[in-house]
This record gives sequence, structure tokens and C-alpha cells, in this order.
Amino acid sequence: MKNLPPRLSIELTVRCNHDCPFCYGVWHESPGLASRELDTAAWCAILDECARRSVREVQFTGGEPLLRDDLETLIDHARALGLKTALYTNASLLTEERLLALKARKTRISTSLPGLASYGTMTGTDRSPWDVLSAIERAAQLAWPMAVGIPLSKPNLAEAADLVSAALLARAAAVQIGPAMWEGRMKTHPDWMLAAEEWTAAKTAIRALPSGRIPILFSDEFFCSCREQPDHPAVRWPAPKANCPAGRTFGVLGPDGRFRRCLHTLDATEWFPLPQS
Repeated sequence: MKNLPPRLSIELTVRCNHDCPFCYGVWHESPGLASRELDTAAWCAILDECARRSVREVQFTGGEPLLRDDLETLIDHARALGLKTALYTNASLLTEERLLALKARKTRISTSLPGLASYGTMTGTDRSPWDVLSAIERAAQLAWPMAVGIPLSKPNLAEAADLVSAALLARAAAVQIGPAMWEGRMKTHPDWMLAAEEWTAAKTAIRALPSGRIPILFSDEFFCSCREQPDHPAVRWPAPKANCPAGRTFGVLGPDGRFRRCLHTLDATEWFPLPQS
């Protein structure tokens, strides 16, 4: 592997303070894909190599990346190499101090809003969505607005338009919404999967909302083209899109530093020799 794709998601950890039943993390299906969590020195070495192999942008994710005490150190290292940086977080640990630190580092932030009344069910916690909405609103006040992702499944389907409205009212930078995908923990919740007709109806309701200048993006994938189509007699899925750019324009480095062509594949490649710890 001479060069890497220009954009990489870097899964710093599988640890998370949420227990989302829809989590698509592939290590829930294949624990070997998270055989170890790399330390700061190893990730800095990987970032050095990424910069040498044509990577231009990295998004730090997890698990929950804010559980890592060295997150800001890794962002600083990436920035020093000339890489653009982004962060995907559930926002539960996103304090004012960290918001300001991320803005100062020009690190774009994205978060998830999986429910309103259904927030506890969707996150496997006893938390409410208001802390997340407050963080989204505060980021906008600081002129560093956050993008918001909304995964839809049966427990939060009735809230689809309200979830988008809540993100718009909190002044998200953009809203991306789509059906929860058939992988990770969702493999154990087949009754949560949406039918294609339910997703179409949700899109119709959302398109009727006044969005102003905030873009609303729809993700129509029910499953990834690198995975086998699920055998589920109650639900008909459309075929995945052809000519997926995975592995060419973007890719993933798992918690142990191995490369995957996309977030959803179970196939990992050793591409860079790391010191054994």
C-alpha cells in the first residue's frame, strides 16, 4: 500500500460511555478488529506515516474519542503535519473548555442526536438529549457550529421530523439523517430495522420542514456494499450504490492501527509496522 486515501477516520478507542443498541462498530461482530488500543506514541508515528502517504484530513472517532486524555495532543500532532482535523463525538463530555480548544485547533466537530423522548433507549443510558442540544447550540454561539447525524430505527422513527427540527433550532452546521445500518450491535436488533417504505415516509416529512440555510443530507444506505445483504423476510432493502469510493477517497484506521477500506467492512490490513507493547 504505497499511498493511503486522502481522508481517514481514525478509531482511537472502542471504549464508550454510551451503549447504543444501533452502534455500527464492526468490533461488536468481530472483537479481533479491536485487539488492542494504541498509545500516544504509536498514534503519532501513524500520523507521521499518514502525512507521508498522501493523507490530507483525519477524523478522530471511536468509541468515544473524548475518553482519551491525549486527544488534544494527537490533534496538535496532526495539525503540525499539515493535516486537517475533525472529531466525531457523542458530545456528552464536550465541555466549554473542550469546545474552545477544538475551535482554537480548527477541528470540525460532528455529533449524534439519536433521540428525544427515545434518547435513553437509543443510547442505552439514563441521559437526556438536552445536554447534546445545549452543546450544539453553544458551538453555534461560539461560531464553530457542529454537524449532527441522526440514525433512524423503529424506536425513534416517530420522532424523525422532530429530531431534525431540534437540530435545526440548535443551529447545527448541517444535519445528516439515515436508517441505522444492519451491522455491529444492530445485528442483534432485527426488529429495529426500518422498511424502505418507512424511510421514504420519514424523508417526505423531513423535506416539508423549513430548514433555512442549514443543509439536510439524506443517507439512503440500509447496508454497506462491502457486506452481504441481510436475510430478513420482513424488510425489503434497495440494492447498495455501485462504484463506492471506499478505499480510494476515504478509509479507516481501527483502534489497533490496521487499515479498513470503510467503516463497515470486517476486512483489515496490516499496512505499517508498529512497535509491540
